[in-house]
Amino acid sequence: MSEIQVQPAARKDAISFCIGGVAIFAVTMFLYLAGFTLPKAAWALLYIASAAVFLLGIAKIVEPPVSLMITPLVIRYEHRRGSWELSWDNLLRFDVPRTHRGLELEELPYIGFRVHDMEPVLDSISPRLAVYLVSEQRHLLAAALRREKPDLNDYTPYYDIPNSYKAPSGKLYRGVQALFAVRCEQLRELLGYDLYVPASALDRPLDEFCQWMQQVKQQRPQSESNNLER
Repeated sequence: MSEIQVQPAARKDAISFCIGGVAIFAVTMFLYLAGFTLPKAAWALLYIASAAVFLLGIAKIVEPPVSLMITPLVIRYEHRRGSWELSWDNLLRFDVPRTHRGLELEELPYIGFRVHDMEPVLDSISPRLAVYLVSEQRHLLAAALRREKPDLNDYTPYYDIPNSYKAPSGKLYRGVQALFAVRCEQLRELLGYDLYVPASALDRPLDEFCQWMQQVKQQRPQSESNNLER
């Protein structure tokens, strides 16, 4: 098994969004110059739509072309704000996290990784990415709290994160690494996983990606000359 690169599906339509935004703007200008009468709100909506679609395309373009790099030794998550690295030997399991909705389980749009020892991950994560993930995953935390602890009246302890964290080994982390470590512990308590990669960063539907990852895991100890069909 050689290095495998996962290209995010969210990046594939970037050019289409940019062209769409320009097209909406061009049509809007044509209507304006041709003297078409529209309410001011309609003109404003067209301009806002063109800008929003174009900027969405730009946002997709600036994303890294590769979101996950998988080798026989590690899984590396790449983001425009940085990266984290997880050793295969440090990975307990991975799957789509689920929350309770009544008597049913509802899948969340992520793939979750349960980690044996978070210290190597904390040592590898970029500070900017740690800050971003703590902020970006607030809505994931909120959804998990509402569904997994519906009888809890005070969620303050989950949001007032301390700025220090003591690992099981006794190593003390401070600052953004500590914030990220505590957030990972919270999500592990609620959803069962420490690290989360959004579905938009993957190249196929979540269930298919998990099945493919199982194939990668099974083939990993084999000779690197055996190439895995993706």
